[in-house]
Amino acid sequence: MLNFKRTIARAVSASVLLMTLTATTIPASAGQTYLDAGFESGYDGFAARAQESVERVSTKAYEGSYSLLVSSRTEAWNGAVASLGMDFSAGKSYSFSCAVYQESGSAVDMKLSLEYTDSSSKQNYVQVAADSVSSGEWTVLSNTDYTIPTDATGMLLYVETDTDLCEFYVDSIKGGEAGSSYTEPPKPVFRKGDVNHDDKINKDDMNALLNFLLTKDGGSTVNLDTADMTGDGKLTAADLSMLRQLFIYPELTRTTTTTTTTTTTTTTTAGAKPQRIPGQWTNVADVQWIRDGGYTKVVALSFDDGPFAANTQQGQAAAKIQQTLTKNGFHATFFYWGQHIASNTQEILNAEAAGFEVANHTWSHPEMQKLNYSTQQANQEYMQCKQALDRVLGEEREYCVRLPFLQQSAQILAGIPAPMPNCGLDTQDWNRASTDAIVSAVKNKANMGQLDGCVVLMHENYDTTAAAVEQLCPWLKSQGYAVCTVSEMFKFHNKEAKAHKVYNTVWD
Repeated sequence: MLNFKRTIARAVSASVLLMTLTATTIPASAGQTYLDAGFESGYDGFAARAQESVERVSTKAYEGSYSLLVSSRTEAWNGAVASLGMDFSAGKSYSFSCAVYQESGSAVDMKLSLEYTDSSSKQNYVQVAADSVSSGEWTVLSNTDYTIPTDATGMLLYVETDTDLCEFYVDSIKGGEAGSSYTEPPKPVFRKGDVNHDDKINKDDMNALLNFLLTKDGGSTVNLDTADMTGDGKLTAADLSMLRQLFIYPELTRTTTTTTTTTTTTTTTAGAKPQRIPGQWTNVADVQWIRDGGYTKVVALSFDDGPFAANTQQGQAAAKIQQTLTKNGFHATFFYWGQHIASNTQEILNAEAAGFEVANHTWSHPEMQKLNYSTQQANQEYMQCKQALDRVLGEEREYCVRLPFLQQSAQILAGIPAPMPNCGLDTQDWNRASTDAIVSAVKNKANMGQLDGCVVLMHENYDTTAAAVEQLCPWLKSQGYAVCTVSEMFKFHNKEAKAHKVYNTVWD
């Protein structure tokens, strides 16, 4: 019965895919290669087979700068899939290959497979190429002489595992004339920030990118694949900002690896930026800009529930908030809802480039205390959101967390391996507070002498909040306040924020 259900699920998925997907093809005259999916400018016709996640990412690549990450898999046959185009005919032989990568910690059997309907209208699933894929290494699945069954129609090419449900990356999916080999070594892959491709990240890279932004003439010294720090396919001041940060703090450059929590501590010289330790929350905030600005008091405006698409009302409100903060030379902390991340990554990249703090608002935004969440369930909510943020930012981090609905219990706190900024002031914007009411709440807190070191709860998706931030930023500046991130606020006041602990202010 279980196999029958799986067959039905596959068949339904296939019928939908056939109506919507076609692999990107190139003319047969171009070297007799009919399918060439490298994902450098899009998904090339590939998508998820069922409910798993298929996401184009720049954290791993076999060739070029991008690949597809397949995650949240519940069946071995879940993977990236596309409909073969008209260049592929039943009964003829072709060469197929793809590069795959996984980090499960052990070898995984993986397959490039074909799904098709035969003359009796039966769905069939056959193996095209297979291999054991070692953890942490790119492996090419290849068959240079595969014959498509003579009665095949509705052909889908997809990548799957034999039994394992690990997430994996797939890149350089190719198909063409039988006998063709696509297993040549990958092209050199340069690090993000190495603008001129000299295997170094230094002032030459910053000068090259700056010159390009000023003159739009980069000659041969500016390469989009490594100069595009935000991953949006274009070069802007945000890319230069991120490159400058990377040059000043080169320890932020790291590869994504599977790690476990460690108790290792770091020692730093005076004025040095602390190094992030995978599995351990570390305050790496730089507060020199606050001191240089002559500010004597700090407040952390913080915003929940993003990210949102730029063309929505919520996204426009969020963009207005970020623009207002930047215009005034301020920073803030944005707590991102995990399930919103994959389809709205640009907002997060913009926040990172502007010097804002990217933070964790759990994966599914549940009422954890009301649902009596266990320590393990709370940790899972944190980890899923963390991993989604890691993929966007291209490095492993631990993030401050705001618990949804501010709900907490001893077992929930035990499951969150990071500080939890809570609510020293609730502006009530979520409860339809007007712009004037939001502004008054913050000003009243300041007039009572209770705003310095306070965490202010706001939400990025309301026009009233965006309008309030426009009024508050210049007023707070006139009162000697710097609007900063939660981590900057703790660092400015020389206070330590500890994991598993809730903070309404730095004084808690």
